[in-house]
Amino acid sequence: MTYKLDVFDDFHLHGASAPEWNQRYMQVSRGEMHSSLAEVTSGRLHIFRKWMSERVVQQGCLPGGKICFAVLHGPVAETPRMQGREVHMDSLFILRGEEAFSLHRPKGLELLAITFEADEFLRLAEERPLSPAARALLSRSVLRAPLQRVQRLRRDLLGAFHRSAVFGTTPADQASTPVAARIVFQSIYDVLENAGAVHQSVGNASANFLVAQCHHILAASADEPPSIEALCMRLRTSRRTLQNSFRQVADTTPVHYLRCLRLDAVRRQLFWAPNPPSITEAAMSSGFTHLSHFSEQYKALFGELPSDTLHQRARSAASL
Repeated sequence: MTYKLDVFDDFHLHGASAPEWNQRYMQVSRGEMHSSLAEVTSGRLHIFRKWMSERVVQQGCLPGGKICFAVLHGPVAETPRMQGREVHMDSLFILRGEEAFSLHRPKGLELLAITFEADEFLRLAEERPLSPAARALLSRSVLRAPLQRVQRLRRDLLGAFHRSAVFGTTPADQASTPVAARIVFQSIYDVLENAGAVHQSVGNASANFLVAQCHHILAASADEPPSIEALCMRLRTSRRTLQNSFRQVADTTPVHYLRCLRLDAVRRQLFWAPNPPSITEAAMSSGFTHLSHFSEQYKALFGELPSDTLHQRARSAASL
């Protein structure tokens, strides 16, 4: 097994560390972002731990031909939501290849996850077939199981990091890859086979839909962001319903969420555009017309001024 640890001070850099996932992060809580990504790769397995200091909305798409399973690691003060469904310490969430996802991550959330090549997972499932009920659960995005079953999976994933840190990469370790895959598969098998005894929440599809649609509409609106009233009219919903939907799915207000989305668009331009615009141009392209207010809001969210972001970009380029 090979072990790798990266530490980031910018969530766009974090997202760029795995370009095949096409990940995008939007910071929602106020503060300087710090994150870490620890990875163990072995053969056709990829196991990772991902931690972020601030509340973010994480979006992306699992590459084709893969299947990913993830669990929470460590307590969090607020409830994460995957595809609009609550995630708890007894939850397993599942991503399938070429499936887009949206994860609302509270502050300080750490995830443990494993990605299999889909044909490798199917091969293991042929060796020890899942029951029809357990196989049906593979189509869910989030499921709940007896806590002790999920804890065993959590321990097996952590064990892979321990073995990699202690023993490093050796020929004998590489030969143990099939054993590691079977150990984790067995834990996933036990979670799936025992999840049927636990009540499965269905989440609030309408609330998740409204938040996702607002996100999409604003992201496509460029320099003319719609008002909350305009969004309500377009989505044929009341302001109160929209407020409740954002509280339930994103744990914030529509005004704050949509402002964060626009500020994130500015930060992305300043940090990633091949020919970065001026701060004024970037702000106005996302609908900020009062530049003094914009700078205050930018610093309140990210913990730095827009000019600091440009300086960080220059330092990152110089270090390459």
